[in-house]
Amino acid sequence: MSQAHAPTSFSPVRSWLPPWGLRACVRAVLWRSTVGKALTDSDRWGHYPAGPVCTISVLFRGSIDALAAGAGCEPMSDRQPVPSFSVMGPHSVPRSAFYGPESEGLMVILYPDAFWALTGLEPKTLSDQIVDASSVLPPALLTVFQRLNESGDVHHRVPRFMDDLMQIWQQRARSPREHTQSSDEWGQNMAPWMEALALRAAATGWGRSLRQSERRIKQWTGWSLRKLQGSARGEAAFFAVVEAMLEERVDWTQIALDNGFSDQSHFIRETRRITGFSPEALRHGFNTGEAFWVYRAWAQLAGFDLSPGAVASSHEGLQP
Repeated sequence: MSQAHAPTSFSPVRSWLPPWGLRACVRAVLWRSTVGKALTDSDRWGHYPAGPVCTISVLFRGSIDALAAGAGCEPMSDRQPVPSFSVMGPHSVPRSAFYGPESEGLMVILYPDAFWALTGLEPKTLSDQIVDASSVLPPALLTVFQRLNESGDVHHRVPRFMDDLMQIWQQRARSPREHTQSSDEWGQNMAPWMEALALRAAATGWGRSLRQSERRIKQWTGWSLRKLQGSARGEAAFFAVVEAMLEERVDWTQIALDNGFSDQSHFIRETRRITGFSPEALRHGFNTGEAFWVYRAWAQLAGFDLSPGAVASSHEGLQP
C-alpha cells in the first residue's frame, strides 16, 4: 500500500505500508525529495522523535548532517555527516538533521526485534547511533537495500524491494508473529507488536518470571518494557492530537487524561522528552513547518486526511 503526500506548500513525500508477510518486520517506508524546491535554511531541517525502532536509510541525492542526539536544532550546533547508506539504532531522545539544498532519500523503519533477526545485531549495540550500513549489514541484506539505487521510479522500486526483503525475512524470522489488524488500523500497530513481544518473551527459555521476560524484551529491542509502553502511549496521544486538530476541538487536558497521563503537565513533559517540543509547538510545526514532514507522513499513514485546508489553523490553548 502506497500513499503520496504532496501539499503545495511542502516537499513531496511518499509512504508505503508493508505487505502482510512483512508486518512483523517493517513498520513503514518513507520517501521524500526536496529537489526543485526553493527551501529556506529553516526548511532544510528535519525533526525526528525518540523511538524504539531501527531505521535503514538510502540517500539518493544531496547530503544530510545529523546533530548529536538531543541537541535540538541550534544553527551553530556541531553536525556529523550522515553516510548515504546508513543505519540508525533505537533513539532514547529526539534528533534533528540538516539537509543539503536538494536532497532525495528513503528510509525503511524496522521493528527492533526484526532488525536483530535480519542482521544478528542486538539493537542496544546501536542505541543513539547512526552508522554506515555497509559496516553492519550482512551481505544478502546489503544487496537487497542497494537495489533501491537502481534506475526507475521509486514507486516501482519499493515494491520490488519488499519482495526481496520478504524472502530474507521468511528465512531469518525466529517464529511467526504477524499482526492481525488491517491496514486501516495501522495507527494502533505499536500496541499489538508490544503484546506479541511480551508473549514471546514469557514463552521463551527456561526462566519465565516477569523480571526474566523484561530482560529478554530489553535484549531484543534495546529498550525496557516501561520505555516501550511510554513510546506507545506517546504515539497514541499524537494520533489523538491529530484527530482533535482536524475536528477543531483540541483540549490538552482531556487528551492527556484520555491517553494515560496523570495530568496536563505530565503530558507536556513526555511530549518534550519524545519530540523535543511542547505539544503546542509541535502542533504549530506540524501545520506550518517543512521540517516536521515525518510527523505529517506518520499521521497520513494512520489514515488522517491532511490535504490543504483539512487541518485546523487555530492556535489557542497551551503555549510553548
